[in-house]
Amino acid sequence: MSFMLSYTYRDKRVVTTLAVDTLTPYAAVCYALLQSGAVNEGAHEGWPKTYEDLVEVARYLELTDIRFRPSH
Repeated sequence: MSFMLSYTYRDKRVVTTLAVDTLTPYAAVCYALLQSGAVNEGAHEGWPKTYEDLVEVARYLELTDIRFRPSH
C-alpha cells in the first residue's frame, strides 16, 4: 500500500508518495519533517510525544498543511 503525503514547507507545496502499509497522523508529520529537511534524522530523539505538540514544532519550523491519504 502507499500513501500520498502533502505539506507546505516555507511557502512551497510538496506532494509525494510513501510506500508504507499504514500511516498515522503522527508518522505523517514525522515523514514531512524529515523529508522537507526541516529537521535531520538525529533530531527525532527529542521530538514531542504527542501529535499536537509535534504539529506545533512543525509550525514553528514553517511546515504546515500536512495531509495524507491512501493512494491507488
